[in-house]
Amino acid sequence: MKKTSFALAGLVALGAAFSASADQFEDAIQYRKAAFTLIKANFGPMGAMAEGKMPFDKAAFAARAANLEALAKMPWEHFIEGSDMGDTKSKPEVWSKAKDYKAEVDKFEAAAAKLATVAKGGDEKAMKAQFGATAKTCKSCHSDFKNK
Repeated sequence: MKKTSFALAGLVALGAAFSASADQFEDAIQYRKAAFTLIKANFGPMGAMAEGKMPFDKAAFAARAANLEALAKMPWEHFIEGSDMGDTKSKPEVWSKAKDYKAEVDKFEAAAAKLATVAKGGDEKAMKAQFGATAKTCKSCHSDFKNK
């Protein structure tokens, strides 16, 4: 009876550990999705301003660029091993080509930081140009590391 109790207790503990890991992975996926949603929420209006689809507001653009700079650092720590399964659009290359992925992330972070700096200067033409450069870093990462 004691062997059965110990075996059952072990299975319960193993199941709880697996459940915690599954929750951890799902939390990581949800966190990075939320961060990407906030990135998009700031990126979209800047793009609309840069493309002339809405009036260019230098102060609003600069505020969104500052938000983007902070947000650009958020999702990456949540691309943890094991979070490649579940409801995610991440390609397996995020993990199998981690060095290349990190290089793309670094480009995006640098471009977002530069966009915030340029936006503080208030030069509309420079803001639009740097927005375009920042958008290119998004597109290149999406092409290689995100499923549609």
